[in-house]
Amino acid sequence: MTAITHSARVKPTVRRRRPLLPPLFAGTAVAMLVPIAVALAVTLARGRPLPWQFHMPWVSPHIVVVMLALGLGGAQMALPKGDRRHRLLGYGWLAVMALLSVTGLLIQLEPGHVTVIHRISSGFALANLLLTPLVIWSARTGRRRLHQGLTLGLFANMLFSGLMAFIPFRAIGLLVFGLFH
Repeated sequence: MTAITHSARVKPTVRRRRPLLPPLFAGTAVAMLVPIAVALAVTLARGRPLPWQFHMPWVSPHIVVVMLALGLGGAQMALPKGDRRHRLLGYGWLAVMALLSVTGLLIQLEPGHVTVIHRISSGFALANLLLTPLVIWSARTGRRRLHQGLTLGLFANMLFSGLMAFIPFRAIGLLVFGLFH
């Protein structure tokens, strides 16, 4: 007596939500990278010294590595996941992140003088160095959720440390906001 309609037999499709953090992180990376690159180009084009040039030798390599990490990481977050390009960019980004952590640990204002911000940044650097092998292990063993969580954690560490660098009286803040000139 009751007829089963065609629509009753079809399974409802489950709509998957698009991930929110990767595009947000990619946009934040670009929003940090562009002002740093522009400020560096303008400062160098005007022939002016960089805020850290005279007494902090590890800052210049650190800034170069920061720009690489922001660019590679932003691309990695924006591009599709799981293919060969993702793996190659991922290995490159993790190598740059490890180098970023090491150069960050080598920066000192004065021998023996470390500020609260440097202690926080050093904590992030050590966390990045400890998490890097776990990111690789989780990807190689197929633990996708763990891999995604660890990677987003590494990226969040990088972004938070980078945002702290924009404080007006730190080297990047001086450079970007023009307080040094």
